[in-house]
Amino acid sequence: MKVIPMRDYPQDVADNFLSGISFVREMRLNDPSQFDVLMQRTQFVELSPGETIINAGEMDSRYFFLLKGQLSVYPDSEHRTRELNKITPGQSFGALSIICHKPRTATVAITPGCIGALLIAIDLRDLGELLDFSVFTLGTKLSLYRTVVNNTRWQLEVYKMDYPTHPLTQKSKEVELYIGKKMTEQELQSLERQILQLTALITEWNTELAPKEADVQDRGANI
Repeated sequence: MKVIPMRDYPQDVADNFLSGISFVREMRLNDPSQFDVLMQRTQFVELSPGETIINAGEMDSRYFFLLKGQLSVYPDSEHRTRELNKITPGQSFGALSIICHKPRTATVAITPGCIGALLIAIDLRDLGELLDFSVFTLGTKLSLYRTVVNNTRWQLEVYKMDYPTHPLTQKSKEVELYIGKKMTEQELQSLERQILQLTALITEWNTELAPKEADVQDRGANI
């Protein structure tokens, strides 16, 4: 794994990648000072074949955006016989556990056969308490939390299409929706509640889709 500070990456290439990330692009357009705060906490990460970027059970404060390559999501670091899903360029991941102050719920590694991957990692350890705006402003937190909620709801829609009759599919319809005034602390508080609910659902899905011990033993016997 190679980590490259933003300042050490060719500026024109970095700008091109950053322009493709809506959350970052929004900061650059609407609040240049907050964009600078983000860039001070941003790095490029290059993965080689066989490398892992996230391990289930670990604490980590980095929020990732995949730029090139393909990643696979597994229930843990031990059993990589079944993918929960794939991450493709343009997708982001890793914010749920940061916002919820919980260990990573899954393992993410470069997909077997993929020759490499390039990511952007933003360190969010300075998020602080929900209504602490000493580092990240209300606008920045709202943009971040909306992005996380939308991305997670999209993942649940994928599960819904794959498992339309599963009880967890019905449960996803119970997640809170905010209908109040935008750009307020009340919206941010609602987004946090949604993230907590969505994280619980994703964790349940990961557990449900993980290979059972009997399945692992059966596969091993057939090798």
